Amino acid sequence: MKALPYLGLALVSLVALMLTGCGKLRLPELPPEPPTPTGPVATPTLAPLLLTPAPTVTPLPISPGVQASPTPTFGLPLPDPTCVATPQWGLGEVWRNEGVRTRLGCPVGDQVGVQGEELYFQNGHMLWRPDAGLIYVLFYRQATEAWGAFVDTFRPTDTDRDPAIVEPTPPAGVQVYAQPTGRFGKVWRENPWLRQKLGWAVVPYDGDGHPLPSISFSGAAQDFERGALLWNGGVCFVLRVDDMSWTMY
Repeated sequence: MKALPYLGLALVSLVALMLTGCGKLRLPELPPEPPTPTGPVATPTLAPLLLTPAPTVTPLPISPGVQASPTPTFGLPLPDPTCVATPQWGLGEVWRNEGVRTRLGCPVGDQVGVQGEELYFQNGHMLWRPDAGLIYVLFYRQATEAWGAFVDTFRPTDTDRDPAIVEPTPPAGVQVYAQPTGRFGKVWRENPWLRQKLGWAVVPYDGDGHPLPSISFSGAAQDFERGALLWNGGVCFVLRVDDMSWTMY
């Protein structure tokens, strides 16, 4: 029984030794947390394969023996123009010609009836359009810069002719050329360059052989974005402003 005190003393010494050893033990340290990013995060780029454009397909050449022939139109009408309104009747038939329509563009006014006058000259033509208050002058043998328009300022009290202008002597007593009178004569006399360019007026005659100052112009007219159409009952004058040329239909 005397050994028990020694056994207790040994246990106490062992416990003290264990506590002393535990003081020297260290737990493993955890890795430090990464710092919170404060700058912009780089955006990953797409893979090079996604940035490569898709290849284009090149059609195989067709041998000469199997060339496709153009599709026939069989006289199909032209597509309707994109204008809000289109010309009608005779003016519409002329305007529907592709060369006329593309040059003149769309109408900018209604078609109106015209009761005017016209007169032929050695080198040109004059037409009076009362609805617009204009006198059109058309020159022959010119591809461009071949027409113009003058404001009609004629009054019945205006001088009808200039006696200082000597008219050509008529052959065989029949007057062929003369200075114009009326509204045409006023424009002709007031513009020397125009008088020289047009030459003398061609004297018209009625069915009984009496000379006339002008010819009646009974027809229609319509204005367009880039020109005008004038119909005198026989032919249609197409006036274009892109190069100041004109034609007849």
